[in-house]
Amino acid sequence: MRAMVLRGRALKVEDVELPRPGPMQVLAKVLACGICGSDLHAAKFMDDMVAASKMSGVTSWDNADQDAGMVMGHEFVAEVVEAGTGAEAWAPGTRVTSVPVLIEPSSPSGFVAIGYSTRFPGAYGQYVVLSAPMLLKVPDGLENIKGATTEPCAVGLHAVRQAAMQPGEHAVVMGAGPIGLMTLLWLKQEGVQHVTVSDFAPSRRELAAKLGADLVVDPAATNLAEAVVAAAGRAAPVVFECVGVEGTLRQAMELVERAGRVIVVGVCMKEDRIYPMVGINKHLTLKFVLGYSPEEYAEALVALGSGAIDTSPMVTRTVTLDELPAAFEALADPSDCKIVVLPN
Repeated sequence: MRAMVLRGRALKVEDVELPRPGPMQVLAKVLACGICGSDLHAAKFMDDMVAASKMSGVTSWDNADQDAGMVMGHEFVAEVVEAGTGAEAWAPGTRVTSVPVLIEPSSPSGFVAIGYSTRFPGAYGQYVVLSAPMLLKVPDGLENIKGATTEPCAVGLHAVRQAAMQPGEHAVVMGAGPIGLMTLLWLKQEGVQHVTVSDFAPSRRELAAKLGADLVVDPAATNLAEAVVAAAGRAAPVVFECVGVEGTLRQAMELVERAGRVIVVGVCMKEDRIYPMVGINKHLTLKFVLGYSPEEYAEALVALGSGAIDTSPMVTRTVTLDELPAAFEALADPSDCKIVVLPN
């Protein structure tokens, strides 16, 4: 099959071996797969990601030998084409998605992260092997491209749930990339009356306004803290840091009100500096969040299928497999938001 392979820092479309489903697995044809910011990080900072994973005790990545080649991709909708022993309930032709982990007894954790393994190709290829117990049927009316946003949609849901928003509270979302916008969608879905979104890029501020932000701020032109107080009457009790570059965590700590909560969703790939005294003086809570639970993933899929959450404005374009390496480079330009590859 054809797939985009990462070796070191080089991305190239190649012919790779077609995976075969083992017991309790299915082979699925990839219908659509979104480009994730984590994959952009992996293409440039894999050594740092591996080191941070080891420091964190994460054992579900299977990518120590980077020269072996890795097929990334974990935001997918796929169609079952073959079922392994014990997975026959999943008939060929069934559209599915899944929390992107493969049950793998040989892994120290018992799992392998789909899209971050040199043994099992992810969804930037024409086919992918999935674990039957992890599968969810894609609702009949949900388009493949929108269905491929289930994974980042679940990230936004998890971030909002971890914030434990209280009645009457408002929030600031720093960063209007895919995760910041998913967070915005879920804040509004959960009934938060006022959400401010800040971003330097005009195109992303326009998307934030289209998706329901009550106030959109260009932090290069406007004092964000003053704008929030003027619009909402007080500093934000909750700030979602969805940028993930050096300095934004410090800014979030200064922006949030006394005794407020900073929910750290953006992944900063480098060491950062904050002023602990600011957090102490303001009695702040910093909460770092990762991913989602299987239940939240399923809830995100249901919300997309019902139309309660509409992520379609975020998908700025689709690309073919051959166009995928160039699309990675294009995402350095914030005029693109979510790019989805159609491998077949």
